[in-house]
Amino acid sequence: MVAVDEGEFVLLNDLPVEDELADLLGTSMVAGELANLIYGSRASTPFVLAVDGRWGTGKSTLMKQLSDNLARRPDVETVWFNAWTASGVSALTGMLKLVLGKLDRNVVRRAFRQLRDNEVLGGSLRIGAGVAASFFRLDRALDQLWAQMSVDARAREQARDLLAQSLGAWVDEQTGQPRHTIVVFVDDLDRCGEATAIEICEAIKLYLDLPGIAFVLGCDLSVLSRISLPGAETGSHVREYLEKIVQVSYQIPVAPEATVATMIQGYAARSGTGHLLTEPLVALIGRQCAGNPRRVKRLLNSFVAEYQLDPRWREFGADGLMKSVLLQHLYPDLYREILRTTGDTVGDLLAYRSARYWLLNHGRQPSDEDVKTGRHHLASYGVLQPSEDDPMEVWERALGQLEGRVPEAWRLLAGNEDCRMLIRDLGPEEERLRLQHRLRRRPLSTTPTPIDTSVADGSRYEGLRLLWIDDSPADNELMINSLAARGAQVRTSTGTRQAMDLLPLFQPNALISDLGRADDEYTGFDGLRALRQAGYAGPALFFTSFVDDGRREGAEAIGAEITASSVRVNEWAEAQAATLS
Repeated sequence: MVAVDEGEFVLLNDLPVEDELADLLGTSMVAGELANLIYGSRASTPFVLAVDGRWGTGKSTLMKQLSDNLARRPDVETVWFNAWTASGVSALTGMLKLVLGKLDRNVVRRAFRQLRDNEVLGGSLRIGAGVAASFFRLDRALDQLWAQMSVDARAREQARDLLAQSLGAWVDEQTGQPRHTIVVFVDDLDRCGEATAIEICEAIKLYLDLPGIAFVLGCDLSVLSRISLPGAETGSHVREYLEKIVQVSYQIPVAPEATVATMIQGYAARSGTGHLLTEPLVALIGRQCAGNPRRVKRLLNSFVAEYQLDPRWREFGADGLMKSVLLQHLYPDLYREILRTTGDTVGDLLAYRSARYWLLNHGRQPSDEDVKTGRHHLASYGVLQPSEDDPMEVWERALGQLEGRVPEAWRLLAGNEDCRMLIRDLGPEEERLRLQHRLRRRPLSTTPTPIDTSVADGSRYEGLRLLWIDDSPADNELMINSLAARGAQVRTSTGTRQAMDLLPLFQPNALISDLGRADDEYTGFDGLRALRQAGYAGPALFFTSFVDDGRREGAEAIGAEITASSVRVNEWAEAQAATLS
């Protein structure tokens, strides 16, 4: 553990935790129990244990500690297979090589000789009679076998026979049970390509389903169950297929709040930021990051990098920077709105929240402050203020008018108590204005990693060809990177003319556009009409700063949707990708 001097901040790494003293989630205890289970079940091999969990929840840490625990036990060998580096039949070849590499060379040589003498090894595999006379010749023969496996199904069967024959030397003649066990760890199975994932599953089931071998798979089973399995017509068919592969799964649970708080405080202490996190902020981070260790680390690392890259934050105060990073990571729509607007955007959101509460709770005696703020906010937006004697439909109409004149994202944020707590913690108007002006002059230079909102939920966008039109494409860089990380192809254009040139070359099947450019706040509508006339007939979404009834009606008139929420952009893209699968 690195000691951090007061005022010194350091980055946190993203490696699996191996040291039990550095284990902030109690993973080592679970690893020990799983190791006992696997070790006690050696006579039941072959079997597959899945460590099931979403991105960043600690699967790799658990598997690493489980591997280290098993490696210390007698008659157990462990081996790791990197699914990301495998593709096609190389997955099978690589796994067979790793397993054979854990066996005694004399055992493999004798098995090779016996199979050759029994004419099991032959056909396309041409091996001289003296091949087993030396390890050198054995290596050459194995290399020849691996090379032929990619093109010759017979060679793959021969490799399985060789492995089975070699493992047979471990079997106790009296009990019929293996005396040794190889535990193969395969991490990130859900993060590799579908073809590779299927190849690994086939290797486990068809070629390595042998006594003496156990597998531990690290994956998100909910993601893996959505792969395009040849011959599978429904998701239930894929799940049935996986049930044939996996005998038991351990799902990483959501840690208790107290454990999550300890983890966050521990990471903050290691990064030197512990003194900046109050108990309410720790609780907020824990809820918003869902106890995900990787997300917590990335949030703290963003703060550390920003503090080091921009010395002016030291003059402003680390506390203000931490709250800005929290806004950017946890409430990106609000952060974006702050940068886009002037004045007290945060205060406007708080006022809208009060006005909305007042309108929704008509007749329930809201506080005088809510009534005062609500009336003031309605007046500022030109919404007719209902009187106490007006019927309910008048109040509902006023609420509809108000919500049509504020950023769409505010409707979600207004009911979020965690968001309210964070922005109220920005201080009184003068203090929060100072922070907002600071962000507008110099926005944060670090951004949340796209994987936080993409691969984390497992959805994939292969086949989606998205044309994104915006005269300031840099404003959408984070969302574009997020979509690309999920497999979408994205091309950007700064205007309609450039988009027209891209249309026949890129052939998009989805389109996102801004609405206002320069002095024309509706030019996006004209641009989409022109693209429709040029042949684009696919779905379209306008992503703009705010949505009112007029803008919504204008978008619907030309067969498009409109939103001011980056969350909705991702939902829309996911829906379009789903229609292609």
